[in-house]
Amino acid sequence: MGQRGRKPLEIRKNNPTGALVKRNYYIEEGHARALTVLSALTGKELSLLVNEAIGELIKKYQPMTEINLLRLKTIPKGEEAK
Repeated sequence: MGQRGRKPLEIRKNNPTGALVKRNYYIEEGHARALTVLSALTGKELSLLVNEAIGELIKKYQPMTEINLLRLKTIPKGEEAK
């Protein structure tokens, strides 16, 4: 019998030290269908496709700001006033 449970994410295989964050977002139904078809056609999992699309958005809009969108860090609680 095959292994049960979730398959390891391809993202994890390609970048084992990268931090993954689970988020819920709402997207248009047509986009969700198109992503499902693209996933089947390319053999890539949905997470990889979504990360690729987000990366393209960041490349597109990053030049419009002086803030490096990929190097933002959270401020621990209690340090906001410092």
